[in-house]
Amino acid sequence: MAHRPPEMAAMDSSVLKPSCPGLYATTILKADYQLRDHDETIYTPAECNSLEFNVECHLSTAFVTCKTQWMVPSKLLKSSANQGKNSCTFALPMDQKGVVTSISAKMKKMHIQSCVVPVADTGKFSGKRFGRNGPEPCPVHPEVFAIAIPNVPANELVDIEVTYFQPLKFEDGAYIFEAPTTLPKGALPQGAQLKDIVHIMTTVRGARPEPVMVECKSHPVTLVQAGPGVTQVMIDPRSNKWGNGNYLMRMPVWSPSITAAAVQQPSPKGPTADTRAPFIISISPPDPKSCAPFARSVFFIVDRSGSMTGKPMAGANQALLAGLSSLGPQDTFNICAFDNLQEYLSEDMVPASPENINAAKGWIQGHCTARGTTDILSPLRAAVAILSKRPLLGAVPLIYVVTDGAVENEREICRYMQEVMSAPPPEGLMTHPRVCTFGIGRYCNHYFLKMLSQIGKGLSDAAYTDERVGSQMIALINASRTPVLTDVMLGIPGAGESSKVEVYPFPVPDLYIGAPVMVAGKIQGGLPPSMSIKGRLASGEEWESTIPVAPDLQNNVLSIPLDKVFIKERIDMLTANAWLTNNKSAEADVTALSLEYGVPCPHTKLCAFEVDPKKSAEVEAAKKKGGAMKIAKYAVGGAAGVMVLGALAGADFGNVGASLANVAGGIGDLGSVLGSINLPAGIAIPDIDLGVCGDMLGGMCGEICEPVAGCLGPILEPCSGCIGSVGDVAGDAVNAIGGVAESAIDVVSGILE
Repeated sequence: MAHRPPEMAAMDSSVLKPSCPGLYATTILKADYQLRDHDETIYTPAECNSLEFNVECHLSTAFVTCKTQWMVPSKLLKSSANQGKNSCTFALPMDQKGVVTSISAKMKKMHIQSCVVPVADTGKFSGKRFGRNGPEPCPVHPEVFAIAIPNVPANELVDIEVTYFQPLKFEDGAYIFEAPTTLPKGALPQGAQLKDIVHIMTTVRGARPEPVMVECKSHPVTLVQAGPGVTQVMIDPRSNKWGNGNYLMRMPVWSPSITAAAVQQPSPKGPTADTRAPFIISISPPDPKSCAPFARSVFFIVDRSGSMTGKPMAGANQALLAGLSSLGPQDTFNICAFDNLQEYLSEDMVPASPENINAAKGWIQGHCTARGTTDILSPLRAAVAILSKRPLLGAVPLIYVVTDGAVENEREICRYMQEVMSAPPPEGLMTHPRVCTFGIGRYCNHYFLKMLSQIGKGLSDAAYTDERVGSQMIALINASRTPVLTDVMLGIPGAGESSKVEVYPFPVPDLYIGAPVMVAGKIQGGLPPSMSIKGRLASGEEWESTIPVAPDLQNNVLSIPLDKVFIKERIDMLTANAWLTNNKSAEADVTALSLEYGVPCPHTKLCAFEVDPKKSAEVEAAKKKGGAMKIAKYAVGGAAGVMVLGALAGADFGNVGASLANVAGGIGDLGSVLGSINLPAGIAIPDIDLGVCGDMLGGMCGEICEPVAGCLGPILEPCSGCIGSVGDVAGDAVNAIGGVAESAIDVVSGILE
């Protein structure tokens, strides 16, 4: 029987939405008044000779090395529209929480390398020589990593290797790893079969001594080895049961009871500044059928400021309705829709009866509509007060904060929550309110939201695109809907100041059915032979377990050391703490840590540069030494030959000005930014010379590339005069206009670079 070729994934050639790590010939179709009113980029996949994934899943994080080999047929590069530029783009579909740590491309006469460098060193990197014959890669998108590959020879093999890591999803009691292995139409060479092209090796590390259970229904797999705390499988090349789809691996962890485990590695040897032993503690939730869940008092605080207009507001409302549907008869709830003002469903917590839930769903439709600016502190204070007024006996109070904006008093909000959590619980409350946060787009300060949830012992998530808001927010609510162990504490005998213990996250979050707890840390001299974990069950009883500390025996199987497994969480925590304390010295420590491990952070960037193939080994040796590396001296063309990769700088810390101006989305072009100018709702504007304001904004567009001060001077002077009589409101309006100017300048600068 003849082999039937697999179905290939269809692709809109004008939109770069890769289904696997791929190389695409890039064609620019110039604007033509008869055919199109703007330039259009066409992406055509090259032929894939090999797609290889080597994956290490460490507890809740996957580390991936992807090696691919491509060949671009001459017919793709000889298009008249290409004008002989041989332009290609490499694109990798990414989880929005994934982090690319390196990329390299090799051809006979050209090598491309990458390195993490401090942001301060990137000012002179233009990438003009690096991309001298290539177009810009696809527009910045949080779920696509892309890099231009210039001067690709026709019919020559191009080897591309990329390393990245991402958190594993947790669904229905199992961790899930997904590899993007769906080949696009036209990528499979004539006569080739998928099993000749796709190769995947997956090694799974658990925290317990027995082999890890794995399930794979997407592809045929065969066991390579299984030992204490580790299982290794690979795709079975002998099987004919292949389909062209993504690789999905499940690792179940639910069991009849709460389980905990600890594993540590010896202190690092050699010239290192940190000689503490790394360790990881895992606390896994039980099967829902095996435990009694806490009752909940749930308070939803939902942003309805003007920038939430459209899909963000619709997605938030969709998730809010799903959250209400998840409530049981033992629960209570309330809702606050906020902008610069607040509206509450009720002055008190409401029993979660079917009648009350239906009434709340109707209230949402009338009150959760976009308007106004953003004030988070007032509704947060009110939620804490209302939850404390008539506490539900034995319930866990949960506050969900949903916003797409940044506010000026974020540090004050964190300090307020620290005061709440450090004080004794209000009378009648078994524990303090937990805070879960959800950020939308790049204009909110994600480090603020992460810090707020960390202080509040809750969970945090974000959506960087409008279409992800509903599903991501529902996932957060589902993950935290069933708390099973609160007030979790670690007992490490002999640990004191002299042991220099560092633990993250800290404080330790609660354990939920949908969110296992992973704690990573370092300790001088190592952990004792055993340690204890304590917490409180739904019954009010204390739960305690003494667990042995196991040595890590998998150094011969696994290439990722324990101290790198949670390096992203550690960097994020230290970054958030540095932001909260406004500590420049701590920022420098974060930068040093980022450079040491080669993991980008807000103070560093991943950069790519072309090197002479003869110097490629020298560059690799320099990278292994760690620390800041002067890559311009290795790059062909010097600083002009270095390209900064990744999203726009500063996105994670938000944009207060854009929030005040109600700039929507967080992903868009200059037109969408300038088209979103709104003064805060409720501003009473006196008699204003609109012509002057219009002229000033028009002038801002014309002079947008001048220094910021040069733009703001002529804009703010007449505006402040126009609305000066409004008093305090004037400051908000001026900040709003300034925020738009700042956003516009950011976008234009990115375009011009």
